[in-house]
Amino acid sequence: MKSKSEPDWLLGYRKEEKEAADKLNLEDRKIFLKYLERENELYFNELQEKSRELDNLLYYDKEAFKDKLEIKNIKDLEEKPEQFYKFKDKDRIEALINSNFEEGIIITFKDNIDINKPFTIKQAVNSGRKITKIILVIGKNSKIYIDNEVDSSKNAYSGQNIYIVLGEDSELNFMLVDSSKGRSITNLNLITKGKVNFLSLLTNEKIGRNRLWINMLEHSEVNIQQGLIGNGESYFDVESEIIHSEKNTNSKLDYKAVLDNSSKAVYKGIIRQEKQATNSYAYLSEHSLILDKNAKSISVPSLEIETNELKAYHSASSQPLDKEVLFYAMSRGLDKNAAVKMIVTGFIESVFNKEENATFIDALKNSIENKMEYLSN
Repeated sequence: MKSKSEPDWLLGYRKEEKEAADKLNLEDRKIFLKYLERENELYFNELQEKSRELDNLLYYDKEAFKDKLEIKNIKDLEEKPEQFYKFKDKDRIEALINSNFEEGIIITFKDNIDINKPFTIKQAVNSGRKITKIILVIGKNSKIYIDNEVDSSKNAYSGQNIYIVLGEDSELNFMLVDSSKGRSITNLNLITKGKVNFLSLLTNEKIGRNRLWINMLEHSEVNIQQGLIGNGESYFDVESEIIHSEKNTNSKLDYKAVLDNSSKAVYKGIIRQEKQATNSYAYLSEHSLILDKNAKSISVPSLEIETNELKAYHSASSQPLDKEVLFYAMSRGLDKNAAVKMIVTGFIESVFNKEENATFIDALKNSIENKMEYLSN
């Protein structure tokens, strides 16, 4: 969305991003194009649609964060922020969001702060579309909790690009919960010199596209825990990519999905260890539970290794509900739906580390319980 009141640098940036979108593919890797559905492609192009009134985006304890952060509107800046140069578009959708965002902000957290109260980014859309660009800069030796809630009504959709720069010796705890009833896109790109704990729960009812990209610099650590629940005709297009760019880095990625009815999920988990990433460790795990013969799960795990001085592991599986486990649960007095709900809930909850992410676990449990209520009918 272009405005005459915007600075010249921003108008130029939007033009550059639109030109980039015209050249880029819908996937940053051509091998993944075969998993893209035509219906999904048409939806992504709808990002050009006319925007609607914006709702409030940020929710946080003003007193707790007083004098600890600075928030700037991108449209008010006289020149292009340096963070714009740190990230490069990886696919057409990311570039489209950058060229069309209606609300853009830069949030800078200062050095040496430790607040266990979440800073919430709420991407809620009641009608039409909402497209945002958010940059988070976290200083040195700090500990921050970011809560990103995404929700859209049945005939609405949201698109958000979130870019994060995490300072040295800092820790970021980030939780993404997408419970959209309509369509949603989230691109989250992160450069880290510290420790990242990333949790996400996707329960979209229509179409959801989620991209996570993390570039790990020396001595950084990344722990990703992702859960996905699909029922009805929901469709998920999810990609998580971790790049070990420098030495002495450590990453772990755990993904679990439950799919029922005619739901479908495509998950692309990528860990790349570059030549300079000596003495690095990476673990990738992808597991799906299929509750209906019409549901479909596609997992595409990928390890790209350019150095020998490392450790890397991966595992993947897709399986139906274990009939013996179901029989055992029902023999304890549960009806079939209650037994399935208990088993599935335990399967999804097991992906989340309850000790390391205690601040967010209750919210995740409530979201899982709410999504599984359909089995109680």
